[in-house]
Amino acid sequence: MRRGKILTVLEIISVADDAAILEELLAAEELSSSAYLNRETGLATTYIFVPAGRQAKALLARLQARQPEWQALLSAPLRSLSCRSLQEEDWSESWKKHFHTFKASPRLVVKPSWEQYQPLAGEKVLPLDPGMCFGTGYHGTTRACLKFLDSIESEQGGGLSFLDAGCGSGILSMGASILGYAPVYAFDYDPQAVETTRENLSTAGIQGVSVQVAEVQDFTPPQPCRVVAANILASVLLENAERIMRFLAPHADGSFLLLSGILSEQYCAVRESFAALGAQELTRITLDEWTSGCYRFRP
Repeated sequence: MRRGKILTVLEIISVADDAAILEELLAAEELSSSAYLNRETGLATTYIFVPAGRQAKALLARLQARQPEWQALLSAPLRSLSCRSLQEEDWSESWKKHFHTFKASPRLVVKPSWEQYQPLAGEKVLPLDPGMCFGTGYHGTTRACLKFLDSIESEQGGGLSFLDAGCGSGILSMGASILGYAPVYAFDYDPQAVETTRENLSTAGIQGVSVQVAEVQDFTPPQPCRVVAANILASVLLENAERIMRFLAPHADGSFLLLSGILSEQYCAVRESFAALGAQELTRITLDEWTSGCYRFRP
C-alpha cells in the first residue's frame, strides 16, 4: 500500500498537569500546537507541526533554549523535547485511539468522522476531526464557551450575530452556526488557523461564515455583534480590552461577551479590566486550569 506524506514534528512529553501551561508558553512563541492526554500514564504529548526538517531543527534549538525559564512555571521537568518524523496515516490513527464523541454542552455533541452517533432529542452534532495544529473542542476554554453559547441562544432565541475573535480551528464559529447564530464572523492572526477554520466549516457543510486574517488591534467587524467570544491569551485581552468592547452591538437587552483562554490565576485581573469598561459578569466556568467568564454589556 502506498504511504502518504511524511510529517515533521516537534514532540514534547510532559506530565498531564503541565499541558495547559505548555500551550500558553507555545502560544507566546506564536506556535500552534495539538496535544492529547494519556490518562493511564498521566502524561501529555504535545505536537508542533512544521513544514520542513531544516526549520524544525532551528525551532527545536530555540525551544531547548527556553527550557530553563519554562521550568520555573512547570510542575515537573519535561520528559522529552525532540524532533521526529511520522507518517500522516500514523497521526490520524493515533487520534482515533484518543479522540471520541463527547457532549460539549446541553445540546452540542462533538463527533469525529470515524464514529457513529445517533443524536438524542434536542441534540445537535458538531462534526470535527482533530487537525494537525489546532484543537478538538475538548479544551477547557472551548468547552466553557460552547456552554455559554448554548445557554445564551436558549434564553435569547436564534438569529443573534456572533463574532469569534481568535478563532483557532473555528470550533466556536461552527458551534454557533449549528445552534442558530447568524450572521457569524471570525478572525485570527494566524493564517494557518484561518485556513483550518475554513476547511472545518466546509467539511461540516456550514456556509455563510466570514473568516479573515487579522490582529485584534486591527480588526473591524462588518457589524457590531450581540455575542462576542474572545478565546485568546489573557495578556492580549488586557492589552485590547477597549477594542474588544467596541465589537459589541448596543442593544436594550444587552450584548454578551465571552472571555476565555485565561489561566485561573489571571482571571481576576481580566474581569476587573472589563468590568471597568461596563461589562457585568453573569457567570464563570472553571475547567482544568482555565477560567472563562460570560458577561453582559448594556451601554
